[in-house]
Amino acid sequence: MSPRRVLAVVVGVAVAAGVAGWWVGLSVKSPADAAAGHQPPPPSLITVPVEKKALTSTSVAQGSVVYTGESTITLTGLVAATGATQLVTKAPVAGTTLNPGDVLMEVSGRPVFVLAGPVPMYRTLELTAKGDDVKQLQAGLTAMRPGVRLASGLFDAPTATAVKAWYDRAGYQVAPGDDVSIPSGEILFLPALPARLDTVSLKAGDPATGKVGTVTDPTVVVRATMPSADAQLVHTGLPASLKMPDGTALPATVDALGKDAAPPVTTAPPSAENAAPPTSNSTNLRLVAQDPAALAGYAGQPVKIEIEVGSSGGEVLVVPVAAVTTKADGKARVQVQAADGALREVPVALGLTVLGLVKVDPADGGRLQAGDRVVVGTS
Repeated sequence: MSPRRVLAVVVGVAVAAGVAGWWVGLSVKSPADAAAGHQPPPPSLITVPVEKKALTSTSVAQGSVVYTGESTITLTGLVAATGATQLVTKAPVAGTTLNPGDVLMEVSGRPVFVLAGPVPMYRTLELTAKGDDVKQLQAGLTAMRPGVRLASGLFDAPTATAVKAWYDRAGYQVAPGDDVSIPSGEILFLPALPARLDTVSLKAGDPATGKVGTVTDPTVVVRATMPSADAQLVHTGLPASLKMPDGTALPATVDALGKDAAPPVTTAPPSAENAAPPTSNSTNLRLVAQDPAALAGYAGQPVKIEIEVGSSGGEVLVVPVAAVTTKADGKARVQVQAADGALREVPVALGLTVLGLVKVDPADGGRLQAGDRVVVGTS
């Protein structure tokens, strides 16, 4: 190779090495430069729009659909003499609603009627008898036939005529004898009517004595308990929704709470509604449905209760709770970001809080409207 060609090769190699060194120098950075190149971008604000919507706060409880006012009914006397042992010949039927003058059952073919009154049927009622039991009889006869006018507290001839007509309409003869009379076992006075016959203790062929069964008010209610802390927000008259097992929702109202809503004390075995008496940390509730007939179809079933304990009363401005800050002066504020990124603080008055949203009203001349974007954090 000639000297000139050798020189050209050497120069070429030198140039290539220089270019490579220059390129490597550009690619290699110091640790400080590398760290500076990996810094995160400046933080940006997270904003959400102010909304206009209605807020509703609810408390939830579990309860059951029950009949109220349970009491025991007992046979207290004998029907008209039949010359044989008195036996049940037609048993009462559980689930029956009893009204004044209805036949509860038959004993040895004789009727046992029900009428309303606190005084038990303790004697035979006949002409010239006086007393509160006679008043109860006359009140019952008047309730069945409003046109009847009877002297108060005296079993007289008009009372006897009304009694005979009552037996005739029911398909029975009055007790045999010279005068109209009612044997002590042919009327059962109950504290209040109408009443629902919940349970029956006698069947056809049983001796006609002792407990007949239990009666309740025929109106169904919902009984429940809820933590006392939650119950502090509840008062009578509040609207509620009853969520039934089949998905049906029935509107209802809080009827009573605390001791006023406690289940009646009975000697019956514990049931689903009274098996676990409320503790000091829970409060009794009683609710009534707007449509009692619809609720009656769910008697004995569990129910989920949602009680409206707070409402905004219509659509209001709301923001996330995270958008609200409180400064040293104790006033709440939100930060509003304009389209150009500028920020302004708006003093606000706070209202109902539900599921992370809070009602806000601009205060101290501040401006806030639906669609404004408020700051909730940074990213």
